[in-house]
Amino acid sequence: MPRFAVLARGTIETKKNLKEAKKSFEKLGGMFMAKDSKILNAYAVMGQYDLLFITEAPDLHTAFELTTMIGTLGALECETYPIMPLEELYEFI
Repeated sequence: MPRFAVLARGTIETKKNLKEAKKSFEKLGGMFMAKDSKILNAYAVMGQYDLLFITEAPDLHTAFELTTMIGTLGALECETYPIMPLEELYEFI
């Protein structure tokens, strides 16, 4: 299944109240499961972004849909990138 890196920034409101934001983050798992997708890993990061999610989705269309759905929670602004293991890339070279 294709994998995606979702880089996210918390909104100002999210950063002000992380305990409430946790509830929104917990909703993400259910949103992904409803679309036959998964959040494989979630990380807090330092720098331009606050969070990094490694996800799996059946296709690019579903990944776009999930990114849009995440935005509707109002807690995160995100960018999504398709990713692949280096071993798979080496097969194309």
